[in-house]
Amino acid sequence: MFCCGRNLAHCIRRFVQAQTGAATIEAVMWLPIFIFLLGLMVDTAQIFTAQAMALRVVQDANRSLSIGRFMTVEVTETFIRQKLGTMSPNLTVSTTVGESGLITSTATMPATDLSSIGILDVFASVNVNVTAEHMSEN
Repeated sequence: MFCCGRNLAHCIRRFVQAQTGAATIEAVMWLPIFIFLLGLMVDTAQIFTAQAMALRVVQDANRSLSIGRFMTVEVTETFIRQKLGTMSPNLTVSTTVGESGLITSTATMPATDLSSIGILDVFASVNVNVTAEHMSEN
């Protein structure tokens, strides 16, 4: 594609009309969008996985309080904090036992604690709340 001895206008016109390398340029232009979408999907999947794991922990804690393995609400909350604290350092836990014996535990985690890639702060203001209820068997 080297123009030797021809006029400059002909060389520029030939360069502009050439199609070689067009696919490479298009791929380079689209690549950041695909990487962003892939990162968003990975973060979303991790948040949903963490939510499912947190639900299992909260249900286990409620069950333990229900059958008497845990004696107090504080022990139940500590158990939940120990299990989920590695996933979310900004975790808040609340457990109550109602008048009718209904045990309710809630774990709240910022979504940014649960995402690993964090390409953008799409989930910056989102909290993941996990609540489980269980009747006391005592």
